[in-house]
Amino acid sequence: MDAVSLFSCFWLTLSIINPGTGASPTTVNGTRGHSVSLPSGIPVGLDVADVVWRWVSPRNMIVKYSKGNVSYFGPDEYKRRRTFHRGNFSLEIHDLRREDSGDYEVMFAAAVSGAESITTVRLEVYDPEPVSETHITVQNITGTCELTLTCSVTSGDHTSFRWWRGREAVVNDRTHHLWGHGETLKVHRTAESEAVVYRCEARNTISVDTAQIRLGDFCKLDKSVERSCLCGCRLRATIIAVLLLILLSVTVAVHVISSHPGTGAEGRLHKAE
Repeated sequence: MDAVSLFSCFWLTLSIINPGTGASPTTVNGTRGHSVSLPSGIPVGLDVADVVWRWVSPRNMIVKYSKGNVSYFGPDEYKRRRTFHRGNFSLEIHDLRREDSGDYEVMFAAAVSGAESITTVRLEVYDPEPVSETHITVQNITGTCELTLTCSVTSGDHTSFRWWRGREAVVNDRTHHLWGHGETLKVHRTAESEAVVYRCEARNTISVDTAQIRLGDFCKLDKSVERSCLCGCRLRATIIAVLLLILLSVTVAVHVISSHPGTGAEGRLHKAE
């Protein structure tokens, strides 16, 4: 038995011994009206006798490859949108539609041993609706230095969000906190952040759109928050300074008294004698 045959038997034996590993099916994303290719997962060089693609539910046959011959199943319109590729045994679906979404099974058998293996591929079909009109709304809590930035879009299917501070991606840290699915960002405002540009990136499988805001530009519209932040910082600094001054005064007084014993009660008593 040559090396390829030995590899084929070994690989298929592993597949059969562990058929229920619980691994999630491979997911492929497609866009309605476009084409997508579902991978077979068959290793290159494997000597394959038969390959069958079919729906998981219901278990309708899609295409069968046997000893070099390819046969398609189903209505003509359905067969027209399917192409089986002999080179890698993948299944290509053209002119995608929403109803094409679902789980597909590909079953293949080795030519030498006849052992079989089954792999599941999940197809998700999205509408070709790009993300558009991304915008950021800003909310401040009166009397605090906290700002809440919320990113939203007018249209777009299965949109995800990501924030950037200048050229750096925003993560949860001392001055930032992400909420929800990443669309909301809470920012602790500092003097350094006034000139920084925050950018929201909205993305789906077919498009990307962004919106940005400079905190300094927004904060100029509401000076009450700035005054509150500054006053709060100044008040804390003043209190600390007063406490330090009192502590210093007490320390000096104690030192003076202890260094001049004649000024205490004992000294007065001594003079009286």
